[in-house]
Amino acid sequence: MQYKRKESFRHVLERDVMAKCKISSVNKEEKVLVETKLCRLVDLSPSGVRIAIPDSLPMDEHPLKVELNFMLYAKPISVEGMIKWKKLQMDDYLYGIDLEADEALMELIISELKLRRRQEVKENI
Repeated sequence: MQYKRKESFRHVLERDVMAKCKISSVNKEEKVLVETKLCRLVDLSPSGVRIAIPDSLPMDEHPLKVELNFMLYAKPISVEGMIKWKKLQMDDYLYGIDLEADEALMELIISELKLRRRQEVKENI
């Protein structure tokens, strides 16, 4: 099996990370704010995130854009992306989001994930 070093990783978060989630409908004429709510980050990579929300979002009419604001370790992270899929799991709806992250934001996500993981490992020893 070949290992692809340029391929992204996905980190499953062991402890809940809550995020403020601004959801807007992307219409050709205008960007309409749908709502702001709290969501739980399920897993995260520099290019995508899976979130859990107890509510079903209307994805049929127009694509949905999401702005997430959260903190993994010490620095606040703000990122935008488009919802690509939705799936019902237990009592929550899971949403897959492709992030619109530049190189600096990707590096911030990676470094904050590393620091968070180191802290988790120390606490479990």
